[in-house]
Formats: sequence, C-alpha cells, structure tokens
Amino acid sequence: MTSRSIRVVIITAPDQLDQEWINRLEREPDIESVERVGLLNVGLDLVNQSQPDIVIFDRSIEQTESGVRRIFTSLPNTLCIGVVAQADMATLRRLVAAGARDILARPVAFTELITSIRNAMLTENDRRIRTLVPTEGGPSRARGKLVVVTSPKGGVGTTTVATNLAVGLRQISNTKIVLADFGLQFGDVGVLMNIWARNTMQELFANPNDIDDTMLNGVLQQHNSGVQVLLAPNTPEAAGELDQQTLTIILDRLLERFNYVVCDTWSFLDEITETLLAQADEVLVVTTPEVPSLKNTKSFLEHIEAQNLVRGRITLVLNRFPSVNGISLQDVQKHLRHPVGANIPSEGQFVTHSVNRGIPVVASHPQTWVAQSLLKLAAYVTGDEVSTLSLMHTPAKTAKPKDRPDANASWNRSSIMRIVRGDT
Repeated sequence: MTSRSIRVVIITAPDQLDQEWINRLEREPDIESVERVGLLNVGLDLVNQSQPDIVIFDRSIEQTESGVRRIFTSLPNTLCIGVVAQADMATLRRLVAAGARDILARPVAFTELITSIRNAMLTENDRRIRTLVPTEGGPSRARGKLVVVTSPKGGVGTTTVATNLAVGLRQISNTKIVLADFGLQFGDVGVLMNIWARNTMQELFANPNDIDDTMLNGVLQQHNSGVQVLLAPNTPEAAGELDQQTLTIILDRLLERFNYVVCDTWSFLDEITETLLAQADEVLVVTTPEVPSLKNTKSFLEHIEAQNLVRGRITLVLNRFPSVNGISLQDVQKHLRHPVGANIPSEGQFVTHSVNRGIPVVASHPQTWVAQSLLKLAAYVTGDEVSTLSLMHTPAKTAKPKDRPDANASWNRSSIMRIVRGDT
C-alpha cells in the first residue's frame, strides 16, 4: 500500500467510460479520485490543470504514445500507464521510450491494474524520498546516502571500518563524503584520521535550525583524502546535549550537501543510535569471531528486527576474519542466524601501523588484503556488484609496514601529547 491517496485520470474512448475496471477502481480505499474523460485533448487539458498522480491511457497506440510523451515532458511527477490491444515487446518498448511506467493488455485484469498503480506509486515515492530534498527558495538538491557503522560490542574495529570506508568511498567514487563521529563521549575518529579541532559537532547542538553552509564550514575538518570530518565533542558531558530532533536536523543538513554520510557509533543502543539506525540507508554491523562479540551481535540483530528499527539494508561485517584459531564462518552464521555479508581479514601489523599513525590503511597500504577488502566494502555500499567475502588471499609483493607520505601523518611525540592534553 502507498502512504497517501492516489488521484487518477483515465483517458479512454467515449463509449468506454463505464468499463467495470474503472468502476472498481473508484471503490479502492487508497484511490482518492478517478476522473473519466472520453476526448484526448480534453483529457490532456484536465491533466495539465489537476496534475494527478496517475494517468491511464485507454486509446489507440498512436494516441497513447503521443499523450504519454506530452505528459512525461511537461509533468514528470505524473505517472502514465497504457492499456493496449496487445502488450508485446515492440509496444512495450515504444511506450516506455515515450515515458510510460507500465502497459496492460485488454481486457484489463483489475488485480493486475491495481498492482501496477500501487507499484508505480511506491517506486516513485521511494525515488522522491531518497533522491530529492526540497530547499526553501531554490531548486531541489540531490540527497545523499546515510551509512551507519555500528556494533553492540566495543573493541571490534567499528571506527577502523568507518574511517577506512569513508576514505575508500572518496577514492573509488570521487564524490563528496563526510565522516561523522557519533561516539559522542569518547569518539576516536579524530585519532584514526590524525585530526583535532576545537570546533566539533557540539557547536551545532544549540541552534540546529540555523545550520547552514557557514556554520558547517566552521565545524567540518578537511582530511587530506578529501573526506570532510565532523568530530565528536571534546568533553564527555556534551553528549547529553544532543537530542533526537537535533540529530535529525544535522543529518538532513549533511545529506543535502554530501553524496555519502558515514556515521561511526558507540556500542550501546540509546536514542541517538536508534535514530541513526532508523534513518540509515545502509547499516554495517561489525563483529569479530569471538564468543562475547557474537553473543552481543546476536542479541542486537534480534532486537532491531523485533523492534523494526531499520528500514535500510543490514550487512553483517565480520572483522579480523580469517584469523588464527578463530571460529569458522559456518559456525558464525549458524550462531547468528544471519548471513555474513563481508569480511575484513586479520592483518594486525598493517592495521596497527595505520591506527598509530592516523593514516587509514586504504591510504597507507592499499595493496594489502585488509585494504582491498575495505575498498570492496566501499564499492558494495555504492551499489556495485562486488564480492565482499574473501576467505583466501594470494599474497602480493607487499612491503612491510612503513610510513607513506601523508599530509595528516605527523605522528611524533608532540602530536600524541597534543591529543592527550587537548591542546590546539
């Protein structure tokens, strides 16, 4: 069912205005109105004036093609369905090329008709929600994709996945990426990206309705990869200042301006985490092949399913797998009763080197197994059809961990002490 009533105009022949399928359509609970017109030009004038949701053409193929093309070019938000004598491939191609959403053969099967109308509306509503955000006083902007990286267990590598995912998305898509740290009390995104700033997302909490480009530019930090970073507050108590309404506004402002908004989260369910999960297009649940982590993950998956918290795609990411003496993939999936969508292999020497220097491993050692797995995960998030499970690896000639040139990689003793003390 659609979320709103549907207004329909039917343009048919003068002697076909009282067809049974038209009468039945008027009695459907989600059909707000049905207008019947027996003249083509009069019907097109009515469509231009009333701008209905659906127009059904029950005329000759030539008249239907002409009418559909006129509506598609002048009223792209009005969807057209054609009723034709024979719904063959040639007719389908002809009308779809003109802009029709579907074609049906005579005699009209009512069940097929109402299904076609509702499917067309659902697809159109989803497209509008996901891709168009109205902006006051200006044209619509493309809406970005919200990606939430989460785990019910700390220490499983959620922040490592989130930071590398953001940089990987930037590398493979060359689009606008923002990484937001919603580990509000003790967020580590800044450490893993080697970024520190006095201005954090806390600056947005007081006046969320005033958030604009100027305010965002004052708090977003530029990473040398091209990723913009929204840091968690510098003090733990500031976490209590963020409420659900303010979070929603912040997310909306970011999604209006960035192609991908990647959110790192802390490891417990509260109002903030649940809001992120509810609004996410993509949820990556990170776990590791150890019993405590798997136990928490199973409870987490059961809870979000029972509460219907997530509308987007949920992908289970098995980090540090394969690893020495780890649980098998089959045992993991059997225990969780959920398929593993992606794995990140255990290559501790490269990841530790990356974390300690604040350089994401996809940038410091892009040819390693772990980096390649993270880049595949980024491609998967964009919608690319890529295999994200890699259980065996043929090692390439990869140098041992060493520093690569990086504008954010000045990790000497003074850099570390600056983070610890909170100095500028």
